[in-house]
Amino acid sequence: MKVLGFRGDPKAPRYAVVSEVGGAYTLENAASDNKLSVPASIIEEADAERLDWMYREVLAIFDAHPGIEKVMIKQNEFTRQDTKAKRRSAFNDAAVILACAHRGIPVELKIYGSMSTTSADTKRHAESRVGKTDKYWDTKMADAVNAAWWGLRHP
Repeated sequence: MKVLGFRGDPKAPRYAVVSEVGGAYTLENAASDNKLSVPASIIEEADAERLDWMYREVLAIFDAHPGIEKVMIKQNEFTRQDTKAKRRSAFNDAAVILACAHRGIPVELKIYGSMSTTSADTKRHAESRVGKTDKYWDTKMADAVNAAWWGLRHP
């Protein structure tokens, strides 16, 4: 089985493609693309352009990694404070959900509490559960890895 884990950071969303065969987990994009940098041509206020770009990027990920059976999104830990960054992250999540709907791929949204990790432990857990990327390894990428791993462990 193959799962796409996604973390909708407002400036550079991250994704992990994790597969499982016989109990062994493989981070398929450990040495390749895993960071979606918003093009400089999309200005700060261009939310519609940003959503269209994100939607197309997700479709390209599906095409580059055939066989993705599920998508797991690590969403923001919402608090009483709402910020522009959190809204943009939620917009990215929405673009992923729409792409999944159009491709008929199930999608789930998770927070740390529902994935048996915390923000302080996410990197350590991702590394021990699946592995880490060769570049751009940070908590956002670890969130994507943990989300994908959770999706594989709980089909």
